[in-house]
Amino acid sequence: FPQVLWPRILTFVVPAEYTGTLDYLFNIIRSLIMAEERKKNDAKESTALVISTGAVKLPSPQQLLARLLVISMLASLGKLCGAGAIGLLKILPEIIHPKLVDLWKTRFPELLQPLEGKNTSIALWETMLLQLLKESLWKISDIAWTIQLSRDFKEQMGSYSDTSLEKKFLWKALGTTLASCQDINFVSSQIKEFLIAPNQLGDQRQGITSILGYCAESHLDTVLKVLKTFQDREKFFVNRCKGIFSGKKSLTKTDVMVIYGAVALHAPKGQLLTRLDQDIVSQVLFLYGQCSQVLGMSVMRKDMDLQMSFTRAITEIGIAVHDAEDQGFKFSYKEVLLGYMLDFIRDEPLDSLASPVRWKALIAIRYLSKLKPQLSLNDHLNILEENIRRLLPLPPVEKLKDEGETDKDKEHINFLYERSMDALGRLLRTMMWDNAKAEDCQEMFNLLRMWLVSQKDWERERAFQITAKVLTNDIEAPENFKIGSLLGLLAPHSCDTLPTIRQAAASSIIGLFCIKGEGKMRNPQMKRRHQICLSFGSFFPNVEEILMFLEETLDGLESLNHTCIQACGTWMIAVLKEQGAALEEQLLEILSMVYHHMPVLRQKEESFQFMLEAVSQIASFHMDAVVANLLQKPLPFDRDTKTLWKALAENIASSGKLLRALTDKLENELEDDLAGTEAISVACAMYEVVSTGTPITSLYPEVFTLLLKLVSCTLGQKMPTSSWSHRRRVMQQGERQQTADPCRLSTVTLKCVQTQAMKEGLARESDEGDNLWTLLSSPSAHHVGVCALARSMAVWQRGIILDIMEQLFSSLTSSSENYRITGTAFFSELVKEPVLWKHGNLREVLVLMDQSAWDSNATLRQMAIRGLGNTASGAPHKVKKHKQIILESIIRGLYHLARTEVVCESLKALKKILELLTDRDVSFYFKEIVLQTRTFFEDEQDDVRLTAIFLFENLASLTGRRWKIFFAEEIKKSMISFLLHLWDPNPKVGAACRDVLVICIPFLGLQELYGVLDHLLDGQDLPRARDFYRQFCVKLAKKNQEILWILHTHSFTFFSSSWETIRSAAVKLTDAVVLNLTNQYVQLLDKEQLTTRLQALRQDPCVSVQRAAEAALQTLLRRCKELSVLL
Repeated sequence: FPQVLWPRILTFVVPAEYTGTLDYLFNIIRSLIMAEERKKNDAKESTALVISTGAVKLPSPQQLLARLLVISMLASLGKLCGAGAIGLLKILPEIIHPKLVDLWKTRFPELLQPLEGKNTSIALWETMLLQLLKESLWKISDIAWTIQLSRDFKEQMGSYSDTSLEKKFLWKALGTTLASCQDINFVSSQIKEFLIAPNQLGDQRQGITSILGYCAESHLDTVLKVLKTFQDREKFFVNRCKGIFSGKKSLTKTDVMVIYGAVALHAPKGQLLTRLDQDIVSQVLFLYGQCSQVLGMSVMRKDMDLQMSFTRAITEIGIAVHDAEDQGFKFSYKEVLLGYMLDFIRDEPLDSLASPVRWKALIAIRYLSKLKPQLSLNDHLNILEENIRRLLPLPPVEKLKDEGETDKDKEHINFLYERSMDALGRLLRTMMWDNAKAEDCQEMFNLLRMWLVSQKDWERERAFQITAKVLTNDIEAPENFKIGSLLGLLAPHSCDTLPTIRQAAASSIIGLFCIKGEGKMRNPQMKRRHQICLSFGSFFPNVEEILMFLEETLDGLESLNHTCIQACGTWMIAVLKEQGAALEEQLLEILSMVYHHMPVLRQKEESFQFMLEAVSQIASFHMDAVVANLLQKPLPFDRDTKTLWKALAENIASSGKLLRALTDKLENELEDDLAGTEAISVACAMYEVVSTGTPITSLYPEVFTLLLKLVSCTLGQKMPTSSWSHRRRVMQQGERQQTADPCRLSTVTLKCVQTQAMKEGLARESDEGDNLWTLLSSPSAHHVGVCALARSMAVWQRGIILDIMEQLFSSLTSSSENYRITGTAFFSELVKEPVLWKHGNLREVLVLMDQSAWDSNATLRQMAIRGLGNTASGAPHKVKKHKQIILESIIRGLYHLARTEVVCESLKALKKILELLTDRDVSFYFKEIVLQTRTFFEDEQDDVRLTAIFLFENLASLTGRRWKIFFAEEIKKSMISFLLHLWDPNPKVGAACRDVLVICIPFLGLQELYGVLDHLLDGQDLPRARDFYRQFCVKLAKKNQEILWILHTHSFTFFSSSWETIRSAAVKLTDAVVLNLTNQYVQLLDKEQLTTRLQALRQDPCVSVQRAAEAALQTLLRRCKELSVLL
């Protein structure tokens, strides 16, 4: 039965009309095969396949092979008939040709392996079938057999539709068969026949192209020769016109161009390059040139088919040359062909994507770019820039798709868009990574920069898709390729608004790290953005890359949107946290980058804060270096520099280190008790730091003493011109000079520190208020300010005060006179505090103050004497112990007549000291003190007069018996001053005179005068001077005419007093004295001199003096008349 059935089944396999039954036919065949297998189990029967043909005409082996091989192509689509066909071939090698049995037995198991998977590649399956055909024909090695097979392929051409997979494979199988045929004449005739009558192939272009391309694998010379002959004989233009108007199917020049491309693609690599320029490329260009010009008219723009065909041919030529792998071959037409492709792309509209020209041209450019000679960097850049500018600015893809009228049109546009973007990405990838120079790769990638930060989402999205294409999939970059800048550019977009961009950015970042061989990044779990961010900083290969990254992220902070800025800042801070410690040598460069970006970033609050945080992060590793760099900024600090200082201070982790660094810096700058510009810069920086509320408790003693020292050392100093910043030219001249005062800048910082100290309970408000700081910065009043500052110290903070005293002690022996004054003034107030004598170093201070009391500098002497005097409050026992030394030093000050400040301070100090001593302690110095004190009763300085009167009052209690008579005589001499200064311009002096009169009257035995003085002590208003003096002189005249006469003789000197009240009082006192003198003393009057003096006072500017002088004259005249004395 099987022998009868086989022939009949095989007769239905080849005819086209039975194609639909092939599934069933192959099922029957499988059943028969199974029957044959059962026969193999019967040892008695032959296992050979026996076919009884009878009257049935079986198809020829060539027909069967042609049919089954083509149908087998359907197996790649999963169709049963395709699997049945290849299965049938497997068991029919004996029928096809006996020589194939062993070959197919070996090859078929290998051939069928791809069919075992779910998805079989059509291209791979096609290649394997064609390879099987080629090896089978080589094995058969029979020219006649091969010729017959080619004829059978041609005869079966009509069995398949032009667009079917089988037809496309048949063309290639026919070409492969011709390539295996050794009869050159037959091959030549077949090629010529196909060229002349291509319509027999169905789709003539695709058919002839496939046949001639595959045929050229073995017969390149023959194919090229026939093609050239065909070109020379045919009238292409006529044929083209006939094809258009009469419907006749014939090859056009466009078709021949495509054929040349296919021939080049399949040509043997060893033969291609020698024939390429003359026989292939030149022919393609010639044909294209003729097609582009018809009767002198350019039709290139109108003929898309021409452009596509030309592009296809060039692409296949480029692929063929590249695959030839001849490093010495230089493609002479490379530049010309690139020019054509770029022209095609330029001619495409920027508002639509209806044609595939762009896509195909990009592919052609990519393959051409790989060929020798190598293009220059500029050529690469120009090509890439041109293509980028023609694709990325296209409207959004949805808008492009709206141009399509049907869904199919829209789908086609989307297809073209995806393919075009893919082609551009591949082109950039090829050009970049085929380049051996890392710098050139960077330059090429930089063409995408403006698009990666575009404000248009669709442009940015396209740029990132291309970037991901360039940077992913195991690329091999030049060894020194830098990824830092690219990471800084791409990383922020891991938080872009579009998910497609976020994904592309993450993929690109991973790709960049893979370039550097970071294996960790290949872990699939690391492909999530937030996980990458956590370990991002640790993956940088070197410091240079970090710098590039930081520069790029700072640029990003300027230009990116809100979400990307957040990511940008996060990435930057993450890197600095991981790598900050390694950046010491690059610190200056980093800070320079920061300064460069600050003016722009200030306009964007969020970006600015990230930048400040970055500086703080760097400072946490390299505080001293950051401080040193910032201190180099010109004074006064500009707004940005101040902001940086404040940012460092506000960083909790580094604020303590910052203040410590500034303190150490200031200490170094003031080591020689001299203040330069650097020290002023430190003070200005401290102001910005402390003004943020940075705690200062731990460093307060050091900071306070250093700033006080700086204020002292900069008194009267002017800022060097070179250090003054001329940025703010709008500033007025006066304002600039004021701002540049170094002492004022230092004082402002000290004020800020004291304000913070008060908040922390380390100091208290000064009794001078805000005037304290004016005094401190004034060269003439600095010591006054220092004393007020010392009084504001919180004595209850004993530990802090003792630290300040210890650090300030060196000021007393400083080489700087100003600083010695500062230290002496400060200690002159502290010595008043008893608690500090118990725990401090004031014993040594006292010794140094005593020495300074003899210094040539008046202010220093004044402060030293004040300190000696204040010691009476803080350490009375020290005063008593060292009374001789202290008294000598203070009394010495009474002789410093050129500076009343020293005299006044000496008087005050003596008053305080004498309150602690007895008459015996003072006996040796009593006379000297009294005599010197009297000299200051008429001093022009209120304070000196007042203090001298107070001291004289105190001396009354120290006379003892030894100096009582002496003191009484001095009282007589001083009585005139006390009486006249009752009406002193300063009420305090008048009150002191009342008190001293009350104390001194008992020394003169004039207790009767108490009644008169009671009017001065009862707290009421002063009586009229004339009435008081007359009452006083009446009482005095009765008791002691001598004292009355002494008052008269001393009154003349007061007639010329600068105070009108004293002049008036002196005249009124003279009037009272003359009125109460006895006749004996009246006769002794120098009447002429007195009259002259009184006459002159009648012309005094003060009316009160004039009237008093007139009254005194009248009194004098009356007394003279009483005594009958002629004037």
